[in-house]
Amino acid sequence: MRFGATGDGDAADYDFSSLDSLLAPSSVAIVGASGDTQRIGGRPIDAMLKAGFKGRILPVNPNRVTVQGLACYPSVDALPEVPDTAIIAVPPAHALKAVEDLGGKGCRSVTLFTAGFAELGTEGSTMQEQLLKTVRRHGMRMLGPNSLGVFNATINYYGTFSSSLELAFPLKGNIGIASQSGAYGGHLAAVARQRNIGAPVLVATGNEADISVGDVIGWMAESDSIDVICA
Repeated sequence: MRFGATGDGDAADYDFSSLDSLLAPSSVAIVGASGDTQRIGGRPIDAMLKAGFKGRILPVNPNRVTVQGLACYPSVDALPEVPDTAIIAVPPAHALKAVEDLGGKGCRSVTLFTAGFAELGTEGSTMQEQLLKTVRRHGMRMLGPNSLGVFNATINYYGTFSSSLELAFPLKGNIGIASQSGAYGGHLAAVARQRNIGAPVLVATGNEADISVGDVIGWMAESDSIDVICA
């Protein structure tokens, strides 16, 4: 059972390890991958390549053969392997199909950069509920939608479009940042870096359709490498 919006169940039943694929993946698909390193579909790829992420980076874009020097695939179905996690950076109308395709392939978690859901009103809330039903049907976890994303500098994984990375990569250390607001979480990360404080993990939960700040705090509390949690 997850710790989140429902708040049901005994604490002993909480399974924070369901966030492992999101925070420590060995492979990541980027749906809506871009060759432009300033676009949200290009920034995560650029950051991971520069930082030296050792896992597989799998760009998905039907209009590209390569993206930032990597082989690019026309669809989720065309991917040569099942990614541990995926980043979705496509418009809302295409996000639901992306989640459905990833779930059908066996992907365990997704991060939705895509905005335009519950934060915009009734129609967006309906679309967000459809996303959540799809995620739960496939047994996935979802960060967002409308999320700045996540990074784990311990393994050089940067599933985020945070502009704070343009200044410098986070330092290794024992501090984790859990924030609903991407702006606030990104600001904390930038301040930590400027003051030479090691805060290698950031998770921005956005609309919290599935994963909440509480889930993230739980994962960090159980982590052997995180001793201090900023929330």
